[in-house]
Parts: sequence; C-alpha cells; structure tokens
Amino acid sequence: MPSHPTRHTIARQWQLLKLLPGRHPGMTSTQLQTALAGAGHTTSKRTVERDLVELAALFPLQCNSKGMPYGWYWQPGLSLEQAQQLQPDALAPAEQVELRAWVDDALVRRLQAQPLAADMQLTAHPNGGATLVASVADNRALMGWLLSQASSIRVEAPLALRVAMLEQLRQSLALHDAGC
Repeated sequence: MPSHPTRHTIARQWQLLKLLPGRHPGMTSTQLQTALAGAGHTTSKRTVERDLVELAALFPLQCNSKGMPYGWYWQPGLSLEQAQQLQPDALAPAEQVELRAWVDDALVRRLQAQPLAADMQLTAHPNGGATLVASVADNRALMGWLLSQASSIRVEAPLALRVAMLEQLRQSLALHDAGC
C-alpha cells in the first residue's frame, strides 16, 4: 500500500470503485468500509461517504436513497456507449479505436460478465491476466473507465490513449501533492 497520503487516497478510491456492485440494492458505506479494511485501506465511514459523493460526480454511480442505510452501486446496464450519450464530447465526435491492454485476473472476470464491446477478445497469459482487444469509442467515458481500473489495466495501444491516461494520473498526483 502506498505510504504517501495522495497515493493512498487514489488507491483507496480505485479500490472503492472496484468494490461497488453492479446492481441494486448496492453496498452500504459501512460494508464498503469493512471491505476496504480487508483490502488494506483502513479509513472512517465518513471518509468512505465523502469518497462516494466525490466519485459519483465523475463516474456513473447510483445511490439507493429510498431507505436507510443507503446502498451504492454502478448504474445498471450502463455500458461505455450509454455513458457517451450521457456526456457527449463537445469538441469532436468519438473516434473508434482498437484498445489493446493487459488486464489482471479480477478485471478479466468483470469483463467476461460485462464485455466492453461486441468484438472484445481476452487472451489469457500463462503468468496471469490477459490481453484485452476491443473496438471502443475514444471519449471521456472511456478515459473515466480506464482511470477507474488503473490498478488493474495497462494500456498498450493506441499510444495516444496510453499517454493521455498517464498524463491524467500525473496531474491527479500533482494536484494532491500540492495540498500536502
């Protein structure tokens, strides 16, 4: 686990995104706090709640607020194509690109359950993980998804997408480092 507070926050939030279920009723902040602790991220329930509100502004998360306690989950049936419709790129139409990346075993299982694209292919590696190849729209929704999976994926191509992702991560770290 990272020792630097900024890296710790980012790692905790990524882990939180990975823990969220894809359906109603979701997980409560207490359940998520316990799961985070099991993954090595000890934090308060209030911090988890703040993280969820912050992440919901960036990612398609849903809060089941009809009854107590509230449950958090990914918006059901929301693929990258639907996310693009919710937040269209203002400056340019989305270009289809062939995404090539190494993904870890946990992400392989999630992608098998909810494919990234109709033409998605996963080729297993003998030492774990797999190579992902899929035709996807190069847009903000894709970048958001990649950043949410940053600890489980290594983008190999297209190079411009890899560079953009690394730059986003560097900017995030720089922003958090400035606050220390």
